[in-house]
Amino acid sequence: MKKVIFTLTLLGGLFFAASTVSARGVIIYGNGEKIEVTEKLPDSITIDDEHVNLGVIYEQFSIFWVPMWNYGETKYVFLNDKEDSYMLADEEDLQYLRDELKINVPEEPSIGFWNKIGGKLIWAVVFALIIYGLLPSRKKEEEEVEIPQEEQG
Repeated sequence: MKKVIFTLTLLGGLFFAASTVSARGVIIYGNGEKIEVTEKLPDSITIDDEHVNLGVIYEQFSIFWVPMWNYGETKYVFLNDKEDSYMLADEEDLQYLRDELKINVPEEPSIGFWNKIGGKLIWAVVFALIIYGLLPSRKKEEEEVEIPQEEQG
């Protein structure tokens, strides 16, 4: 248990130790566009002779590759297989996917569970364990209490 508390404290220290230019701790964070594939499209769907899939694009802030929060507008995009280029999808394209290809495309784009909620759950558990590790132990308090012995007479 002490190793777990030590590890969590160390990670927490790295998290809070960052400052400006003279940073002593290292925090790996990401901030910017995030694209995830939501629907694999048939091989016949191509743009510029490249197969594309349907995805969503949004802005995300993450620490140590674990998503903290999402912001900005979520939009549908067509993403190539290499995932290095995308094109925004307009309503006409989405309607074609719904009508002609019978693909279930919701009216509003949504973010996957991990990026929407999963990262927040991980951070909540990490912070709860750190707080739990900082609370004093009841065993120590019980050991420190001395019971007075009766005088013999």
